[in-house]
Amino acid sequence: MKKELIIGLILSTLLVFGCGSSDDDSSAQSDDGPKYFEIMNAGKTYSMDDVKTAGLKGIKNFKTDAVDKKTGEPITPGATDIALGFFKGPSGPKDIEVRFYNSHQEAVDLGQAPAELVTDKPSNLVGNSSVSTLADGGVGMKGSTKFGGYAINGNMVILCERELQACLDFIEKLP
Repeated sequence: MKKELIIGLILSTLLVFGCGSSDDDSSAQSDDGPKYFEIMNAGKTYSMDDVKTAGLKGIKNFKTDAVDKKTGEPITPGATDIALGFFKGPSGPKDIEVRFYNSHQEAVDLGQAPAELVTDKPSNLVGNSSVSTLADGGVGMKGSTKFGGYAINGNMVILCERELQACLDFIEKLP
Protein backbone atom coordinates (compact mmCIF):
# COMPACT_ATOMS: atom_id res chain seq x y z
CA MET A 1 0.00 0.00 0.00
CA LYS A 2 2.80 2.45 0.92
CA LYS A 3 4.66 1.54 -2.25
CA GLU A 4 1.61 2.31 -4.42
CA LEU A 5 1.06 5.63 -2.61
CA ILE A 6 4.69 6.68 -3.15
CA ILE A 7 4.57 5.72 -6.84
CA GLY A 8 1.29 7.66 -7.20
CA LEU A 9 2.84 10.74 -5.57
CA ILE A 10 5.92 10.54 -7.80
CA LEU A 11 3.82 10.19 -10.94
CA SER A 12 1.57 13.10 -9.89
CA THR A 13 4.62 15.27 -9.21
CA LEU A 14 6.13 14.41 -12.60
CA LEU A 15 2.83 15.17 -14.31
CA VAL A 16 2.53 18.58 -12.62
CA PHE A 17 6.11 19.62 -13.42
CA GLY A 18 6.06 18.08 -16.89
CA CYS A 19 2.97 20.07 -17.93
CA GLY A 20 4.09 23.36 -16.42
CA SER A 21 5.35 26.26 -18.49
CA SER A 22 8.91 27.43 -18.67
CA ASP A 23 10.28 30.97 -18.47
CA ASP A 24 12.13 30.42 -21.76
CA ASP A 25 10.56 32.63 -24.44
CA SER A 26 11.18 30.51 -27.51
CA SER A 27 8.10 31.69 -29.39
CA ALA A 28 7.70 34.75 -31.58
CA GLN A 29 5.03 36.10 -29.26
CA SER A 30 5.64 38.55 -26.46
CA ASP A 31 3.49 39.20 -23.40
CA ASP A 32 1.78 41.92 -25.46
CA GLY A 33 0.57 39.46 -28.11
CA PRO A 34 1.80 38.35 -31.52
CA LYS A 35 4.79 39.98 -33.15
CA TYR A 36 3.72 42.89 -35.35
CA PHE A 37 6.96 44.31 -36.76
CA GLU A 38 10.28 43.16 -38.20
CA ILE A 39 13.54 44.95 -39.06
CA MET A 40 15.68 43.26 -41.71
CA ASN A 41 18.06 43.49 -44.70
CA ALA A 42 20.05 46.54 -43.59
CA GLY A 43 22.34 46.30 -46.62
CA LYS A 44 19.64 46.47 -49.29
CA THR A 45 18.32 49.50 -51.16
CA TYR A 46 15.05 49.31 -53.06
CA SER A 47 13.30 51.48 -55.64
CA MET A 48 9.73 51.91 -56.85
CA ASP A 49 10.56 49.55 -59.74
CA ASP A 50 11.39 46.82 -57.21
CA VAL A 51 8.03 47.33 -55.50
CA LYS A 52 6.21 47.03 -58.83
CA THR A 53 8.21 43.92 -59.74
CA ALA A 54 7.19 42.35 -56.40
CA GLY A 55 3.55 42.73 -57.39
CA LEU A 56 2.23 45.90 -55.75
CA LYS A 57 -0.79 46.89 -57.87
CA GLY A 58 -3.04 49.94 -58.08
CA ILE A 59 -0.23 52.17 -56.88
CA LYS A 60 -1.10 55.66 -55.73
CA ASN A 61 1.67 58.05 -54.66
CA PHE A 62 1.38 60.52 -51.79
CA LYS A 63 3.13 63.68 -50.68
CA THR A 64 6.11 63.12 -48.44
CA ASP A 65 5.85 66.54 -46.80
CA ALA A 66 2.34 66.14 -45.34
CA VAL A 67 1.95 67.52 -41.83
CA ASP A 68 -0.36 66.67 -38.97
CA LYS A 69 -3.17 69.23 -39.02
CA LYS A 70 -3.26 69.44 -35.21
CA THR A 71 0.44 69.62 -34.38
CA GLY A 72 2.03 70.86 -37.60
CA GLU A 73 4.61 68.04 -37.31
CA PRO A 74 5.64 66.04 -40.40
CA ILE A 75 3.73 62.76 -40.70
CA THR A 76 6.51 60.91 -42.52
CA PRO A 77 9.74 62.81 -41.72
CA GLY A 78 12.59 61.99 -44.09
CA ALA A 79 10.53 59.87 -46.49
CA THR A 80 11.56 60.35 -50.13
CA ASP A 81 8.54 58.61 -51.68
CA ILE A 82 5.29 57.06 -50.42
CA ALA A 83 3.17 54.60 -52.37
CA LEU A 84 -0.04 52.80 -51.50
CA GLY A 85 -1.30 49.76 -53.35
CA PHE A 86 -2.50 46.23 -52.87
CA PHE A 87 -0.59 42.97 -52.95
CA LYS A 88 -2.11 39.56 -53.59
CA GLY A 89 -0.34 37.16 -51.26
CA PRO A 90 -1.15 33.69 -49.93
CA SER A 91 -3.72 35.15 -47.49
CA GLY A 92 -5.47 37.16 -50.21
CA PRO A 93 -5.16 40.79 -51.33
CA LYS A 94 -3.94 43.23 -48.69
CA ASP A 95 -3.37 46.98 -48.73
CA ILE A 96 0.30 47.87 -48.41
CA GLU A 97 1.90 51.26 -47.96
CA VAL A 98 5.60 51.61 -48.77
CA ARG A 99 7.67 54.55 -47.52
CA PHE A 100 11.11 55.00 -49.03
CA TYR A 101 14.10 56.55 -47.25
CA ASN A 102 17.65 57.35 -48.34
CA SER A 103 19.08 54.47 -46.28
CA HIS A 104 18.19 51.66 -43.92
CA GLN A 105 19.42 53.73 -40.99
CA GLU A 106 17.10 56.62 -41.93
CA ALA A 107 14.22 54.17 -42.32
CA VAL A 108 14.84 52.99 -38.75
CA ASP A 109 15.63 56.39 -37.22
CA LEU A 110 12.97 58.43 -39.00
CA GLY A 111 10.40 55.86 -40.11
CA GLN A 112 9.87 53.53 -37.17
CA ALA A 113 8.12 55.98 -34.83
CA PRO A 114 5.57 57.11 -37.47
CA ALA A 115 4.97 53.45 -38.38
CA GLU A 116 4.27 52.65 -34.73
CA LEU A 117 1.74 55.49 -34.57
CA VAL A 118 -0.40 54.07 -37.39
CA THR A 119 0.01 50.38 -36.55
CA ASP A 120 -2.46 48.76 -34.21
CA LYS A 121 -1.15 45.74 -32.33
CA PRO A 122 -2.81 42.53 -33.57
CA SER A 123 -4.60 41.99 -30.26
CA ASN A 124 -6.41 45.32 -30.81
CA LEU A 125 -7.58 44.52 -34.36
CA VAL A 126 -11.09 43.27 -33.85
CA GLY A 127 -14.24 43.92 -35.81
CA ASN A 128 -14.44 46.85 -38.16
CA SER A 129 -13.22 49.57 -35.83
CA SER A 130 -10.97 52.12 -37.48
CA VAL A 131 -7.44 52.93 -36.42
CA SER A 132 -5.57 56.15 -37.01
CA THR A 133 -3.93 56.05 -40.42
CA LEU A 134 -2.13 58.54 -42.59
CA ALA A 135 -5.44 59.31 -44.29
CA ASP A 136 -6.30 61.28 -41.17
CA GLY A 137 -3.31 63.52 -41.94
CA GLY A 138 -3.89 63.69 -45.68
CA VAL A 139 -1.60 60.83 -46.76
CA GLY A 140 -2.09 57.10 -47.28
CA MET A 141 -4.84 54.73 -46.35
CA LYS A 142 -8.56 55.05 -46.08
CA GLY A 143 -9.79 55.22 -42.49
CA SER A 144 -11.32 51.73 -42.55
CA THR A 145 -8.08 49.94 -43.46
CA LYS A 146 -6.11 48.67 -40.51
CA PHE A 147 -2.33 48.46 -40.38
CA GLY A 148 -1.67 45.40 -38.27
CA GLY A 149 2.05 45.17 -38.92
CA TYR A 150 5.06 46.79 -40.48
CA ALA A 151 8.52 45.86 -41.61
CA ILE A 152 11.62 47.95 -42.07
CA ASN A 153 13.29 46.23 -44.98
CA GLY A 154 16.38 47.91 -46.39
CA ASN A 155 15.52 51.55 -47.06
CA MET A 156 11.74 50.97 -46.87
CA VAL A 157 9.12 51.02 -44.17
CA ILE A 158 6.31 48.70 -45.30
CA LEU A 159 2.94 49.02 -43.56
CA CYS A 160 0.57 46.10 -44.04
CA GLU A 161 -3.12 45.57 -43.59
CA ARG A 162 -4.15 43.42 -40.65
CA GLU A 163 -0.90 41.51 -39.98
CA LEU A 164 2.88 41.35 -40.24
CA GLN A 165 2.66 38.23 -42.43
CA ALA A 166 1.33 40.33 -45.33
CA CYS A 167 4.57 42.38 -45.16
CA LEU A 168 6.71 39.27 -45.05
CA ASP A 169 4.89 37.76 -48.04
CA PHE A 170 5.48 40.99 -50.00
CA ILE A 171 9.17 41.15 -49.00
CA GLU A 172 9.64 37.58 -50.20
CA LYS A 173 8.69 38.72 -53.72
CA LEU A 174 11.13 41.66 -53.83
CA PRO A 175 14.12 41.24 -56.18
